[in-house]
Amino acid sequence: MELKKWPLQATDFGVSYAGMKGALQRQKAGDSEAVLAWAEGIIGHEAVLNVLNRAVASGRLAHAYLFVGAEGAGKVTVARRFASMLLGVTAPETHPDFTFVERERDAKTGKPHAGILLDQVQALTARLSLAPMMGGWRVAILDGAQLLNKESANALLKTLEEPHEKTMLLLTATSAEEVMATIRSRCQMLRFNRVATADIASALRDRGAEHDLAELCARLADGRPGAAVSFAEKRSSRLDDMITLRDAILSMSGSAVADRFMAIEKAIPPKLPFQDAVDRSRDWLDLAAELLRDAMLIKLGVEEHIVHIDVRERLSAWSQQCNPSAVLAVIEESRRLLNANVSPRAALERVAASF
Repeated sequence: MELKKWPLQATDFGVSYAGMKGALQRQKAGDSEAVLAWAEGIIGHEAVLNVLNRAVASGRLAHAYLFVGAEGAGKVTVARRFASMLLGVTAPETHPDFTFVERERDAKTGKPHAGILLDQVQALTARLSLAPMMGGWRVAILDGAQLLNKESANALLKTLEEPHEKTMLLLTATSAEEVMATIRSRCQMLRFNRVATADIASALRDRGAEHDLAELCARLADGRPGAAVSFAEKRSSRLDDMITLRDAILSMSGSAVADRFMAIEKAIPPKLPFQDAVDRSRDWLDLAAELLRDAMLIKLGVEEHIVHIDVRERLSAWSQQCNPSAVLAVIEESRRLLNANVSPRAALERVAASF
């Protein structure tokens, strides 16, 4: 099913930084937290949007913001929309004063780099040191601030400490604790909290999703609007891939240890590039933890908070076959091992053996 795209964009309303600032300043005090056109269609995160709107209205925008939230929360979507508003365009990529930085892949091997490289940050800081070509703002989004290593983070410090006028840097991260303290302390942090399932489902229906699909995608997204939209719009890839992985994890409990290890080898093939294996292992651990949390909720009798409601019976049986809290402790240890560059397969095998 093809869903309708977000109908509202900044330039559809003639919104620019100056226009938005003027509109907000003209509002009555009781309406000062209203979300204007640039944020129309964004699912949830009203607190974040209101902070940004008030900063624009007061003329007290920070030079750098750190958007923190789970993968799929919608951080990059909000960053792109905000950048579009500041630049006065619909898509920021069309503006010469916009830069987007993310982890890249090696041009020869196609393997992803371990993080955001020093030369990427140096190129970014060089652009941000120049006067805006169009005379307005110069805006950059750095997606994945937790991927900055010591060298690349240090290269960014001068720009954060001595920002040029009319320069805006928007960083995203999945965890504030994984961002170097020297970077984190020089940004205004905005947290993207979980969004109510009902709000996500309603938004998906507004975009054209059928009722049952909207409810399922919203529930499985666990408060992450971006993940829900991806599930609904890319059913054949994202949602089905998650369901396949979920079936493999749920099937481990009660099976022979050798069979569990074979399932891990299938999920993390031996020839998979190391960084790809690490990324895939993190996804595996996150999903396993989510399923175990659901199993614990079933044991506690609070099923209204279950995410994977469509496999409720399997989760109930799973909760009787393993000790969810004990396995969750192993998952946390496996995450620490991944951060220490231990073999991804070895990290997952620890968890598989604990089911």
